[in-house]
Amino acid sequence: MTELRQLYDEQGRQLPGQGAGKYEVLEEALLHAASHVWIWRVRNDTVEILIQKRAAQKATFANLYDVSAAGHIDLGETPLDAALREAQEEIGLVVNKEDLHLIGLDRSTIPVPGTAWIENEFCWLYTLRLDGEQTFTLAEDEVGSLFWKNLAEMKKDIQSPEHCSQYTPHGVTYFNIIFDAVERQHLIARGDNIV
Repeated sequence: MTELRQLYDEQGRQLPGQGAGKYEVLEEALLHAASHVWIWRVRNDTVEILIQKRAAQKATFANLYDVSAAGHIDLGETPLDAALREAQEEIGLVVNKEDLHLIGLDRSTIPVPGTAWIENEFCWLYTLRLDGEQTFTLAEDEVGSLFWKNLAEMKKDIQSPEHCSQYTPHGVTYFNIIFDAVERQHLIARGDNIV
């Protein structure tokens, strides 16, 4: 059975009953969507982000650093349901929907290197804070590895052309949404006054 991606209009609304196959959306640059879950924690007063290295056999952006867990929204699925599903499928993490924080919606058109494909999509961006130790179970066909990255170091990476090329090319604006949200959530959790 072929998985169908939910198609969207330019206002970010689902087109009811309209879907397309995994490669069809890329080949025809059809507007579809994904849910991205960025996981963070605090260790020794340092904020860290969980980074995924995409599997070597991925058809798009293989071996690049990327979001903690993410995936396309299936036909008829909500962005939140896709986020919950992908966290469990890709890294074995069962998440309560109340723990996910929607922080933004990004619209991107990204050419896929080495192909004529275009990743033309909306990305629903979520954050999730983890406390305590966590064991992850990786979907080997999706995720090559996971590691925790110091937030300050990741911000430097994204600003550096040399290091930024190691990440999936979401763009500086996308990453700034993530960085700003995680920093704000950390300050609130710490009890700082936020204006």
